[in-house]
Amino acid sequence: MSSPDAQTPGFLRAPTRLGVVAAVCLAGFLAGCSDVRPLYQGGGAPGSAVVSSDVEAQLAQIDIEAQETRVGQRLRNELIYRLGNGTNPSGSVGGAYTLDLRITRRVENLLIQRELNRATGRFVSIVATYVLKQAGQEQTLTTGTVQRSAAIEVTDQTFAAERAEIDAENRAAVDVADSIRTELAAWFATRR
Repeated sequence: MSSPDAQTPGFLRAPTRLGVVAAVCLAGFLAGCSDVRPLYQGGGAPGSAVVSSDVEAQLAQIDIEAQETRVGQRLRNELIYRLGNGTNPSGSVGGAYTLDLRITRRVENLLIQRELNRATGRFVSIVATYVLKQAGQEQTLTTGTVQRSAAIEVTDQTFAAERAEIDAENRAAVDVADSIRTELAAWFATRR
């Protein structure tokens, strides 16, 4: 004859210490998730993520200061498009918030070929520091720094090399704008 414990499946037997510890840890983890709210919620096509309408309305009320450089203006345009869905309801002045940008552009040579005595590749980096404020006030609501890089191949053709550098700046500006929009949406969703 066999004992009844030998025929009982493992998950029905008395819990082991490891199982109890795992259950306590899982319960603690789930209890810590009570403050989690989705930044994105369904509302579009299946599989798409749409920012909640309240956060979207707040993002659309951000005025972005004018920029003096080509890269700065490109980043500003990308942000206006992403924050206001292609429109700027506040008309660039009169919004509830202002976003100040400080932009730095760097070019780093890499892949140096000694026999040619020149670099054959470069990284073009854009570093953007942003400060979000309530319109008409000096108190900072949130701030952050975003850096993105794009690689290019350098050729002997001057025009092609210059155009490749401009394209890399544009790609990096798009990535920076996406990151800033995500960070601002997260801040508006949590106010932290």
